[in-house]
Amino acid sequence: MLQLLKPTQLEVCALQWEGHCNEKPVHCNEESPLLTATRESPCTAMKTRRSQKRKDTQCQAFVKRVIMSRLFKIIMISTISTNAFFMVLWTDYKTRYNLFRLFEVSELIFVSIYSSEFCMKLYVDPINYWKDGYNLLDVIIIIIIFIPYSLRKIKGKHYPYLNIADGVQSLRILKLITYSRGIRTLITAVGQTAYTVASVLILLFVLMYIFAVLGFCLFGVPERADLNNWGNLALAFFTLFSLATDSVKKLERELMLERHMTRMEEKHVILKRQQEEVSKLMQTQKNVDHKSFTELVEKFKKTLRHTDPMVLDDFGTSLPFIDVYLSTLDNQDATIYKLQELYYEIVHVLSLMLEDLPQKKQSQSLEKVEEK
Repeated sequence: MLQLLKPTQLEVCALQWEGHCNEKPVHCNEESPLLTATRESPCTAMKTRRSQKRKDTQCQAFVKRVIMSRLFKIIMISTISTNAFFMVLWTDYKTRYNLFRLFEVSELIFVSIYSSEFCMKLYVDPINYWKDGYNLLDVIIIIIIFIPYSLRKIKGKHYPYLNIADGVQSLRILKLITYSRGIRTLITAVGQTAYTVASVLILLFVLMYIFAVLGFCLFGVPERADLNNWGNLALAFFTLFSLATDSVKKLERELMLERHMTRMEEKHVILKRQQEEVSKLMQTQKNVDHKSFTELVEKFKKTLRHTDPMVLDDFGTSLPFIDVYLSTLDNQDATIYKLQELYYEIVHVLSLMLEDLPQKKQSQSLEKVEEK
């Protein structure tokens, strides 16, 4: 009979727990351990939940509405942008000296706004706040903001590393990430790209590790005597890296050689065309009487255009150029010889004039003495 009544008593206890757990059930057997555990455990859990329930739900909802409002986001974005602008002005020494008080007051305002934002978000959801990465970034920025104040208080204003702490304050502008969905999307994309790149680098490292061990086993043993390149794992890694970079340089050399061959072919075509044109001119000179080679060259110049490419590397080895060049050298030698003769004559005349000059002075002095 007792066994048949147990389920009914359990159901009664469950119904009474759902309605009012604080009241004592009438039909429950208090001496039964099973019924006692069934009655006390859910009631204790419900009491724990009731005790954890916040009593300031209205204030929490109000603060949450303020944080999620568009006006709050505009105020925070404007504050961060103004702070960044003031930091730009702070880098100029003269401006910092003239607006020193303004910078101090603005710094207090900025720090107060950032601290208030942190406290409001932490008040709304003190548990889930720490699960968001951007909130953790805000916490790190707030810690960075208070570092210079702590150093000035502990180490003094002349602490040598205080400038570094002031320079790190530029990270404040990263708070814009929290209020910009586009930047967050871009960071997510960059993170995925970095993950892919890291995977490729890990794969490359694994492959190099495998081949480094294989190269050490094949070439690094004393019997094969290539200890300089494969003597240990570090040397094997360095050798593989060198081979990989030499392969890239080899490809670059091949591309440069290919471009050089292409330029040589174009050069050969241009030289061939020029030789054909010069041959035509020489043939024209033979058929038609010209006064001089200069006239022939002048007519050849008239046939040239500004866009015509000229290759001068092998031009000095052609017979017409050598003929013109040698004749030019002969003319230069003749001119220099004539100039030398003229210089000799001038020097001779000047020496004669110098010899006659003292005699004229003596005769003039004698004439003056006789007159006296």
